[in-house]
Amino acid sequence: MSVYLKCVFGAVLLAASNTATAQSNAAERWFEIELIVFSPARSADLKEQFDNDVTPIRLSNSFDLVTAHYQPQINTLLGTLVRCAETEQISDPLLPAKLRDWQQWQPVYYPLFCLSEQQPAAWQRTSLFPEILLNNELPMPASLPVQLAGKSDNHMPVPYLAPRSAFGLTELAAKINRQPNQTVLLHTVWRQAPVTEKLAVPSRWFAGADYSELVDYWGRDRQQAANDDSSTGLTLVESPRQDDLFSAIDTLLDQLNAAGKLEALPDQPQVLRISDSLSNLPDNVWQLDGLFKLHLDHYLFVNTDFNLRRFAADGMQSINVKQSRRVISGELHYLDHPYLGMIIQIRRFQPPEPETVEEIDVGEVTALQQ
Repeated sequence: MSVYLKCVFGAVLLAASNTATAQSNAAERWFEIELIVFSPARSADLKEQFDNDVTPIRLSNSFDLVTAHYQPQINTLLGTLVRCAETEQISDPLLPAKLRDWQQWQPVYYPLFCLSEQQPAAWQRTSLFPEILLNNELPMPASLPVQLAGKSDNHMPVPYLAPRSAFGLTELAAKINRQPNQTVLLHTVWRQAPVTEKLAVPSRWFAGADYSELVDYWGRDRQQAANDDSSTGLTLVESPRQDDLFSAIDTLLDQLNAAGKLEALPDQPQVLRISDSLSNLPDNVWQLDGLFKLHLDHYLFVNTDFNLRRFAADGMQSINVKQSRRVISGELHYLDHPYLGMIIQIRRFQPPEPETVEEIDVGEVTALQQ
């Protein structure tokens, strides 16, 4: 087949692919979700009491747009950098005299962007062939900005953050933030195509300050917890391999219990399973952390499950806020709670039509071939 015919058939396949994509986008109903989460101002006069125990929110089977925004994949960028030569200096006669004099006291590294991470010694390597070991994860901010927006307006087939131009409740968020003792924790907009509740995957959102250095996930003071663990000889390190081990232990216990090999102790309170205690929990302790699920079953439904951390007289308090609501697109919905308020607006979004290639008549292709 000639190069010309290959180009023609390639254009035909591209046109068919674009037509299928356009039909798929037309079949999907995309929505734009704007979410404002804030801490109300009336908690000081609240007489209702809440349980101080931490309600764990598991992150399995959820997608995270916040981490991807602050910790993007930089493996490709790191692969283009070269190793820094710490003893190499720039000997350029065109440099100013002051800079050449400064080189005598402080080496100048070249090139400007290079890899300067210290590598393990040869005897510390586990691989036969040397490889560059790099930290490819950017550090998270100690406190996240309130407004979370995407960097591009390019449409994607998966849920993604919308740009700042899509924010429609900015004035409302500013008005809420101006109220005394009232703070907006998160204001974001994202786009997704909802599915049925059975197939729906929740999105994870976290905001505010990072309390990881103060308390662990269960609200215990880290210094006090470390002292308690050292005194009892208890050292549990959370890792995927250990999670699998705990899950295997729980499975074996279930099998023994089903076979009648275990006898239940009388007046024994229910003990939390090991795997449930340590698996699929967030690595960091954020001021706000939880899940938001949108699903479509004739109507739009919203399920939220968030933990709010706040300082109390007896230490760090965790308040679980779990709500469900049927919503109508275009309307403004307020999910009320004494400690956590949410304003939600879900709007229809029409994805842009993909560029199509003009279809080529088969008869014209045959004539050209002859």
